[in-house]
Amino acid sequence: MRLLIAFLLVACAVTAQEESLHFKPRDHALGDVHPFFHQGECYLYYLKPGKYESALARSKDWLHWTETAITHDATQPEDWMSPYFVLGVFRDSSANLFRSFYGHAQGRMASSVSNELLHWSCAPKKFHIPAADYYQRRRDPFVFWIPELKQYGCVMTTWMKGRPRETCGAVSLATSPDLKQWQDHGPILDPGTIGEPECPQMFQLGGRWYLLASIYDRAVGQPVYWTSTSPLGPWNNEPTGQLDGKDLCAAQIAFDGDTPILFGWIPLEPARPGKQTWGGHLALPREVYALPDGNLGTRLPDKLKEPFERLPWQSQSGAWSRLAAEFRLTMPEGPREARVSIAPLGEIVFRREVLRLVDAAGESWSELRVNLQADQPMHVRVFIEDDLVEVFVQDRYSLAARLPVAQGMVRLSLPKGDAESLRVSEWPVR
Repeated sequence: MRLLIAFLLVACAVTAQEESLHFKPRDHALGDVHPFFHQGECYLYYLKPGKYESALARSKDWLHWTETAITHDATQPEDWMSPYFVLGVFRDSSANLFRSFYGHAQGRMASSVSNELLHWSCAPKKFHIPAADYYQRRRDPFVFWIPELKQYGCVMTTWMKGRPRETCGAVSLATSPDLKQWQDHGPILDPGTIGEPECPQMFQLGGRWYLLASIYDRAVGQPVYWTSTSPLGPWNNEPTGQLDGKDLCAAQIAFDGDTPILFGWIPLEPARPGKQTWGGHLALPREVYALPDGNLGTRLPDKLKEPFERLPWQSQSGAWSRLAAEFRLTMPEGPREARVSIAPLGEIVFRREVLRLVDAAGESWSELRVNLQADQPMHVRVFIEDDLVEVFVQDRYSLAARLPVAQGMVRLSLPKGDAESLRVSEWPVR
């Protein structure tokens, strides 16, 4: 016998469109997000499917997003310009403006500039990273500051020459004191066994340097990370860990003050390698933090915990099209697993070494390596909206997936005796 709980998340209106927990622009999918925090607001630059044009959504609470137009000066034929003229953004305090670098022609990285984050223009051509001859393609630049070198760094997705796409992947690094004169350090990560590490980022946390990327494997891959004592390496070929499953696509970190926040998109349709829709909905943001051993954990940010804590929590049985729950779950002893039913979509499967989201037929659509202890209650949050499922476990792990659409209302059932401290709530209408 199982204990049945559920609650309804009711949609409400914002910026003349239906609001949900998972933002999607009104008339297109959202892909490859690039967050930037400024004056208490998140500027989420993203790309549209098709020509990969830059677009923007803004939010102060990370739940309600406003689509905001961005513009660019008229360009001349000789300008270095791409539709994705805004990717990762950083503040250039020496020039008192904002900059963004983007790929242009055979691996050259050009730059655009703005005074107020909404209107952009081409930077002078001296602000660019020159092309090199050791790769077939280079793209996805991310510029950051390296305090110990007193220089800027730029990591880039790199397709090494002479290799098939399945094994061509590397990350290259260039450094510069002034964003004009760059030293190319070549591939700092080149396992020779992976596809392109898309949307790479490098950042410092807890005294260590981290390199984050989504390895291409017939589709945009899950977010993985490597650690090193220096941006110049050495970097191990094998990733140190994972931050989520394959359905948190092209995930990117931005610092809200000193706190790193991870954003990513969930494919518009249930995705398998080679059958992935590019673009979709925005996943709930995750706070990223460093553990004492150098591994990274993810958890629901305090900014999102606060509105959830204000909900009218209660215990309630039922079946709904949208639901969420919070509970404590104890892993059984031995090799057994704990299963939480989200019928008719499928199940959340908890094993000591892996967390999975599976469909009604038992096929896994997203999974994450974990280290769950038996006989120790785990704190679990579950958010389900239509066919989107997100799970946060023990304030250390998160996992998102879009499961195949199943007809009928969703029922969440917990194993009897293994769960406690249950609470549910209805999402209020504004």
